[in-house]
Amino acid sequence: MLEMAVEVRKKKQMTWPAAIARAMELTDGSRLLLRWDDQAKEVRVRVLPPTFAGALRGVYGANDEEVATYLAEERASWGGGGDEAGDMPSVEADR
Repeated sequence: MLEMAVEVRKKKQMTWPAAIARAMELTDGSRLLLRWDDQAKEVRVRVLPPTFAGALRGVYGANDEEVATYLAEERASWGGGGDEAGDMPSVEADR
C-alpha cells in the first residue's frame, strides 16, 4: 500500500505524488471520482473508466442500413400497435 502526504494549495489544488499516479495508471485527462465519507472523515478516490460512447459500435450492424434493418426487425417483433411503416406505437394506441 502507498501512503503519501500532499499539500493543498491556495485554490484547493494539489499535485498527485508520481508513485501514486503511476500505480493508479493516471494519464492526462484521467477522471477521478472522489467520495467523502463524513463518518470516517476520509476521501476515497476511484479512477473512472473512459467514456463508453461508441463501445458497441458494430454490434447492431456494420453500417447505418444494417442498423436500420435490425431496428425494424426488432420493432416488428414487439407485435402490433405501430403503423404500417413499422414505427413505434403511438401514445394514442395505449389509451
